[in-house]
Amino acid sequence: MSDQKAIVNLKFKSNLPIESVNEVSKEIKNVLINIKGLISVFCYTNEETKTIGGTFIFESIEFAHQYLGQFLTDGLGPKYGVIPMTLKIDVGNLQREIKGRNIRPSDTTE
Repeated sequence: MSDQKAIVNLKFKSNLPIESVNEVSKEIKNVLINIKGLISVFCYTNEETKTIGGTFIFESIEFAHQYLGQFLTDGLGPKYGVIPMTLKIDVGNLQREIKGRNIRPSDTTE
């Protein structure tokens, strides 16, 4: 197994309203935090383009591939109302991380 971290970016349009997608995201939070090898995930929506997505950081490319199989087969994709022809998936090895210095500390992370 590789010791290099991996990044997955999922982007799609949904047949659900944004509010419903946000509700689904809250409901599956416990599923996401228990995914093997997941370090962190950033979920996002873009109301202008009507796209929804997530950027995931995994311990390795193998864990990233396992998650993608789960997303497509275990119903996570369908729960989001993914319109199949709009689904875009990028997977790669994380080359470097640069942390900004000029941010305000946050009290909570969600």
